[in-house]
Amino acid sequence: MGSAAQGRRVSGHAVDALERWLGHALPAHYLRFIKDGQEDMRGEQVLLYGLESLIERNETYDTRQCCPGYLAIGDDSGGRAVMLALDGGDRAVYLVGHGSMQREDFERAADDFASWLAADCPLA
Repeated sequence: MGSAAQGRRVSGHAVDALERWLGHALPAHYLRFIKDGQEDMRGEQVLLYGLESLIERNETYDTRQCCPGYLAIGDDSGGRAVMLALDGGDRAVYLVGHGSMQREDFERAADDFASWLAADCPLA
């Protein structure tokens, strides 16, 4: 299921602004996705944030302070954030409750972001 805005490319300036805010480059495997997609519901009610809402969502959940080195890229519509490591070597997708945004509380949802996305973002 895709949104009407899906497929509309985002500007390089918006990506640069996000990377400056993060103080870190986006991992290449995620950058390919975010440049081509917009906020969208996927699979089992997973909302993947569009570039325009990533900073706001990560500020709301204090991701930089609570989970340094990670980015909340979406949520499961049930109180858990979908997280990716900013280190491109870790390609896994993690889930963590919004009320316990700590690395030790992460649950691995998938070993690889691209495969997870291709499978329509399963949560189990």
